[in-house]
Amino acid sequence: MKTSIKILSTILLASVFTLESCVKKPETAPEETPETPTTTGGGSAPAPIVSSPSDANGVCVASKINVTTAVPNTTFVVTVTMGSATGSFYSTAGSGTLDDAGTVKTNDSTHTKQSNNAYVFSPKSATGINFTSNSRWNITGNGSIPAITYTANGFPSSPTVSNVTSVSKGSAFTLSTASISNADSLCYQITAGSKSIYKITAASQTSYTFPASEMGTLDVTDYGYATVTAYKFNNTTVSSKKIYFINLNTANRSIKVTN
Repeated sequence: MKTSIKILSTILLASVFTLESCVKKPETAPEETPETPTTTGGGSAPAPIVSSPSDANGVCVASKINVTTAVPNTTFVVTVTMGSATGSFYSTAGSGTLDDAGTVKTNDSTHTKQSNNAYVFSPKSATGINFTSNSRWNITGNGSIPAITYTANGFPSSPTVSNVTSVSKGSAFTLSTASISNADSLCYQITAGSKSIYKITAASQTSYTFPASEMGTLDVTDYGYATVTAYKFNNTTVSSKKIYFINLNTANRSIKVTN
């Protein structure tokens, strides 16, 4: 069991560093047709789909990442939860170039600034940031990015991924969750190998059926994931710069994808 938890910790750590690659720019919402965002390989949980609104000068994302994986050769499953966060800042809304925003902290945890000016929380444990009912942000600012202190209230309740261990790429598949409170929208996602398909829905929609035509685009793998992500949006404007704060709660279940 200790070995399995270590493996899941590694999976979660890997998924954190891919989150920034899935912040899409500039869209008001993610595309609702299948596409192939960057995902980690080798069984890593996929990064949640996050879209940058076209009027955003910054997008700050606080994530509760839950991964459920079956323990090999047993009937047990293990769920590990990590709190993570990323920040992206733009002097001009719609720009594809990230700007330096000084020091960025989430709930007193300092982010690591990457070479492209993306801010990523680097966890030192399997649980990361301990989010409860909100995410607290402190951005010192730099140049065109102003100093911002903001509390983004409200995380969605935890999604539940339907209890499935294997899906076929040859037929339609319905992914479902229990009802989720305090969410503005949901994302249903299946990731297999280098391929990922997803659908953004209203928060009240507790299932989505991927048609066979979309399922057929997935890779065959023993290390796929079914994912449901719930989003809560907040925003503020400081010195004419509009910053979005997104609290999300995402659930991943490991699955096999067969022909």
